[in-house]
Formats: sequence, structure tokens, C-alpha cells
Amino acid sequence: MKRVLPLAAALLLGAAFAQMETRIPPDPLVIIGVGQDLPASAGVVALRGRYSTHVRIVDANTGEQKREIWLPPEIQHSVPPALSGDGKWLAVALTPDPASSTPRVGILNVSASNKPDEAKPFAMILMSAGLKGTSLLALSRDGSRLAAGNKNGYVQLWDAQGATRLTTIQSDTKLEPNALNFSPDGTLFAPMFRGQTKTRIFDSKTGQLKTTLGGVGVGQFSPDGRGFLASRGRLVSLADGKEQQQPLYLKGASGVIGYSADGTRILIRRTESDAQGRDWLELRETLLGRTLGAITRISDGWPEFLSPDGTALIGGDGQGGVRILPIAPK
Repeated sequence: MKRVLPLAAALLLGAAFAQMETRIPPDPLVIIGVGQDLPASAGVVALRGRYSTHVRIVDANTGEQKREIWLPPEIQHSVPPALSGDGKWLAVALTPDPASSTPRVGILNVSASNKPDEAKPFAMILMSAGLKGTSLLALSRDGSRLAAGNKNGYVQLWDAQGATRLTTIQSDTKLEPNALNFSPDGTLFAPMFRGQTKTRIFDSKTGQLKTTLGGVGVGQFSPDGRGFLASRGRLVSLADGKEQQQPLYLKGASGVIGYSADGTRILIRRTESDAQGRDWLELRETLLGRTLGAITRISDGWPEFLSPDGTALIGGDGQGGVRILPIAPK
């Protein structure tokens, strides 16, 4: 006769087995960046697992995979790759050169897929002893300029096509950079170092210092490239370094998530939150400041982007995945 296990015993046994359970955490998806590979297109998003050599290029509106890239095995996973604004170029930190032990950064053309067993050839490899300690990478929109931030408190600006270092920018605070900003047209460059109270603007073609913005410790270039979006919703002119009248698109803003590739739309974070304590985000026109749409969300701490066509928020879903949240139609 078959014995029936009492319910209480079954629950205890189940609990014991649950305590023995081993969970393998997923390799969370990380957004490398967004780009607009074709004029007037929705744009693309580059994704990869944090410790994976597999990069997926997906449509920024639908999430549909457009192509996939298998990175060479010698990449350094601890340094996030960087995607150019046109979605065609990817910069990756590499292990030192086997022959000379010189630190390296590789530039890949990601406009076409490759297979897992097919090595993706580098369009260019940059080599310099000063690349040792690289912790952050950024590419200009067309991929012609590379910025390599270093944990030792400096940034190297490179001509990525000619494999020539243009300049090395030392930190005034002796601390490492936490952001590397190119202007929308790629002609200007602004490194942001931890603890800085002024921002230096460089000519990305020559590496020469153009101007210094006092009282600007954090921020990014304005959509038209003529100003700098500083903290507390301020707009600072690059021409004279003076604070300008606040544009309508920054009214009530505590920060900027990003703007569309054509500069006509901007996603701002409002100073106030909703009743549940969630961030309030508004999508606005840059010309008149008109609100096109709004959403609330709790950030999971991962980088977030506005889609290149200015219609959706792209960010982590809090569970290791990526979500595309539509805000307003084009």
C-alpha cells in the first residue's frame, strides 16, 4: 500500500529542499549606447551581457534585433565599450599587446554582423603606455574622435582614424573622470572629473583648450551645441561663459536624461516626484518648451537614454533586462 506523506511533513521537506536550492544569477543586459544609423530612423540600441562578448544591435522602438556582433576574446570586460552616435563604431578596451605589453583600445565597425567563430577585424587599434588604467571610453558622433578616461586622473583625446593622440587632459582635482562629453556635431569635447567646479571645453580636432566655464561642475552640451546644460536647469553660453536666460524646455528641470539626434526633443527630470516618490520625466520640444509626454519611474541605477528619434525612454527593467518605454509619438 502506498504511503501518503502528511501535509505538514511535505511542507517541511519542501522548505528543506528550498534551502538547498542553488541559484545562478543572470548576466544582466547592459546598454552600451544608442545611435541613429540612418537619417530619420528610430535609431538603434547596442546591448550586451555585462561579461559577454556578444553584442546585439536592436531597433530603438521595437527592440527587434537588427544585427549581432561577437567581440574578440581579448576585450577587457571591466571597461564599458562606447558606441558612436551614428551607431557604426564601437570602442573597446583590450588586453595589452602580447608582443610589447603596450595597453590598447580597439575600434570596430559594427554596421554589419559577424558569426561567433568569425573574428571581427579591428578598423583601428590605438596603442600607448598612457592607456594603462583606462576606465571610461567615449566616441564622437562619427567615430573620428576617441576619449579615454583614466583612473589615474586624466583623459586622452585621440584621432581614432589616424591613431594619433591629440592631447592629454589632467584633472584639476586629481580624481578620475566620470563623464566624457562630445558636442552633437563632434567638434567640441568636455571631460568631467569628479569634484570639479569648472568645465574645460576643448577643440576635438586639435585638442586645444577653447574656453573654461566657471561654476559648472557637471552637465552636458545643449542640443544646438552652442551652450552647456549645467546643474539646476541652467544654460551657460560657450561664447562668453555667462549664464543665459533659462530656456522653456528647462523650466522646472533638475536634470537632463538626453535629447533626440536632431536636437528637437529633450527628456528632462523634474524637480518634484509623484505621490509614490517616483521620478517625474517630461519629454519636451526644445523650440517652444511644449510638453509632448510624461512618465514616472523608479530608476534602477543603470544608464538611461532617450531614443534617437525622441519617442521613448530606454533603460533597465530592474530584473537584468532592458525596457523601451514609449513616451510620445513622432
